[in-house]
Amino acid sequence: MWSNLIVLHSESRARDEEHFDGLFHWKTCMRTVYVGDSRIFDLSEFHAKETVYQKFEGFEAYKLLLKIISGLKSRLLGETEVMGQFREVFKNEALPVSPLGDYLQKLRDRLIEDSKKLRTNYLRNLGDQSYGGLAYRYLKGRKKVTLVGTGQLAEKLLPWILKEKRETVRITGRNLERLTELAQKFNLVPVALDEFHPDGDAIVVAAPVSLLPWQDDILAGSMVVDFREDPFTDSFAHGVRFVPFEEMLQSLKENERKNEILRAKLDKVVDKLVNDREQENLHNNIFGWEDIPCLAY
Repeated sequence: MWSNLIVLHSESRARDEEHFDGLFHWKTCMRTVYVGDSRIFDLSEFHAKETVYQKFEGFEAYKLLLKIISGLKSRLLGETEVMGQFREVFKNEALPVSPLGDYLQKLRDRLIEDSKKLRTNYLRNLGDQSYGGLAYRYLKGRKKVTLVGTGQLAEKLLPWILKEKRETVRITGRNLERLTELAQKFNLVPVALDEFHPDGDAIVVAAPVSLLPWQDDILAGSMVVDFREDPFTDSFAHGVRFVPFEEMLQSLKENERKNEILRAKLDKVVDKLVNDREQENLHNNIFGWEDIPCLAY
């Protein structure tokens, strides 16, 4: 079944300029992935134009997805937020009601199964394995916190932000529907982005939003914890503690050598898991068990 799998993957800033009809779309703050089946997607469309996407087919595509959802492609090795994002995007009600949707359900279940094996056996006790854990570390003692962003990363950060008792926690963003939803879910103070004004001693940035309009209003003694890979051209007054994402990763430097060794080891483990899936696929084909769910109804 997974011999027919197609994955188009990009981490380019220009990735939003392209769209591929007939493939299922998954976007995070760091990458965009299109997933589909070669039996219903015309690859000539992909080959006919220049693109910022890389194409993966068959079990190489399966391997890539497994590494992504297990946190092996993340800058923070083994981070856990990406699995939550994957589950949310690939939940049954979000998938197309079609043979492709059936195919994606089975793909999701196999990937989660294999990812659990990786996490259980190799990705425990790594220290901070989530962006929320990093946020919690930097926000200790901060009484007033504003979270900028309403996406999946913001939602994953909130339980960690609320783990410590604070005077106020506000949330701001462009998407008013999501802003209201998250404010109600976590009992936060919602502020529309066009009405936002810095008021507190910490800002957490979890969306591709420039703080330039407000940077002069952020007072000395405040902290800005920035999860953007690209900090735009933001700069802050003297006395503002700015923690870029790169610095957060640098703070984990002591584990880097150990993690690089672990990444190399896990490459072999992933190869073994994917090879097992490939052999399973060959076995099913021999006995005529492989279903063909991606023909049009």
